[in-house]
This record gives sequence, structure tokens and C-alpha cells, in this order.
Amino acid sequence: MKEPFLMNSGLTKIVEQINRRISEILVSESPELDEMSRYTSIAGGKRLRPLMAILAYQISSEYEDIQKILDLAIAYELIHTASLVHDDIIDGASMRRGRPSLNFKYGMANAIVVADYLFAVAYGLGSRYGATISQIMAVAATKLAEGQINESINLGNLNITEEKYFEIISGKTAYFFGAGAKCAAIAANADPKTIDSMFDFAYNVGMAFQITDDILDLIGSEESMGKPVFTDIKHNAITLPIIYALLSDDTKMVNHLRLVMNGQRQDKESIDIAKAFILNSGGIDYSVSRAKKFMDNAMAALKNTRKTPDLEILLELASSIISRIS
Repeated sequence: MKEPFLMNSGLTKIVEQINRRISEILVSESPELDEMSRYTSIAGGKRLRPLMAILAYQISSEYEDIQKILDLAIAYELIHTASLVHDDIIDGASMRRGRPSLNFKYGMANAIVVADYLFAVAYGLGSRYGATISQIMAVAATKLAEGQINESINLGNLNITEEKYFEIISGKTAYFFGAGAKCAAIAANADPKTIDSMFDFAYNVGMAFQITDDILDLIGSEESMGKPVFTDIKHNAITLPIIYALLSDDTKMVNHLRLVMNGQRQDKESIDIAKAFILNSGGIDYSVSRAKKFMDNAMAALKNTRKTPDLEILLELASSIISRIS
């Protein structure tokens, strides 16, 4: 199923350029490594991170050729892809982007090596843009790792707060979004105010994106997600809809949800009952409202940005984050 934002022909053409360039870049002295790295990197995906970086560059540079920023945008996509490979290994996932995951198809050992390779290629690309951008990329990757560890140590923590949840997704998702847009603006020699605006915009979009992703894990379909649903429940990840539901006055259902989340009740019927309770508790509606608040913050960050056709496309891209829920 085509992503809503790709109905924009301009974005479709950019995605095609991104995919072509990824294929050109992933060339090593090992045909097997090339096959595996391309398998996971060209499998699809929304390409939100590179698209945001490219559009941020265009807005900040008065229509400079995107070829100048393409490799930096792709560097962020490759780091993201490598992190997904690690996620699938940790979760034992068999599907990713609508087809067998890398670890399922080629084995865990090969998947680890491919992820290492993608990281190496990404940092090599980023280094071409100078020390400042390289340092921002390194910090972003560090934040990503911190966020993943923060999430891991809180698996099954039924007392996790909304604030802790936001801290986790800030590290593992939102900061990385923001860093890509910030680096693109720096590469465009934008003024400090524009650079900050691009970071703030993309950061808040990243927060909304992760909340939406967590909602879709509960109400989406495997076909639309390109991966199994209910993975958060099955892996005891406490997301915002679950945090909200656990605060319900319905003691019986809260206790049932707790049993599911701590792994004591993992059969399909128990999970379906827990899902229905989360929906009925208002957890989905509340989470949607929080995602929309972050989108409002994102839009506010661009209020003083120069109005261009690229800005309109960027806003359309951001709006598609929330539209996925419908």
C-alpha cells in the first residue's frame, strides 16, 4: 500500500533518487555483503528521515540541487536501517517492511555484520560534510542507543510514567529526526535561527511519529505496517496507550492488562481482551491527542520560515504522520 504522502509526485521522484543512490553506495568487495545490505536497505520503508533532511536543505538553501545533500540524507537512512536490523535481532522478528527480516532470511550472525557495515558506510558519507555535521551524527546515534537501552530496561515496568515514555522515544526516535534536519540546514549554510527551527520541527514530528507507530501496533494491520502487530504487548513494551489504560478505574481489566504485560497471559484471547480494554479506556484517543500536540509544536517551529513550495511539501509530509491512524 502506497504511503499517503507519496501521492505527491515530487516526493515520489525524490524517493526514487534515494533508492537509486543507496544501490550505488552499497558496493563492497563482497558480493554476498552487497546482496544482504541491499536486501534490507531497498526493501521499502517510508524514507521519512532522508526526505525531511532533503526538504530542510531545500528550504534553507533557496533551491540548491538536492544532489549536494543526498548522501548526507542517505547516511541517516542507513543508520536507521542498521538500527532496525538490531531491533529485529533483539525481538526475534521474522518480518520487516512486508517481507522476511534480514536475520530470518540470512541468519543472526550475518545480520549483525550487515548492520555494522551500514553504520560504517553511513559515517563515511557523513564525514564528507565536515567535522560539525559528523559530531551531530555521532550524538544522534548515541541518543538512539541510549533510548533503546532506556526502553529495554523498562520492558515490563508497569509503573512507567508518561514522562519516562517521552524520554525514551525522544532518544530512540525524535532526536534522530531532528539531527538529520539540523545537519541539512547546516550544510545549506542556513542562519542559526533556521537551523534551530528545522531541528525543532523534525524533533516534534519524530515524537508524533513514534506515538503514532505505537498506536498502530495496537490498531493497525500487518499488511499496512509491513511487520507483525501487537509486538509491544508481546515484548512487554509499555507504550503511551498502555500507560493511559493502566490508570483506569476498572480494577479487573487493569489487573488483566498487567498479567498480559508481565508475560503471564500471552495467549491470543488474553491479548485481544487487553487490546479491547486499551481501546475502550480511551488510551488510543488520548495518545492521538498527544501526537497531535507534538504536530502543533512542529508547525509552530516553522511559523517564521520562508514560505516556499518545498515548505508546503514538508508540511504535507508531516501531516501524513497523523493521517496513518485513519
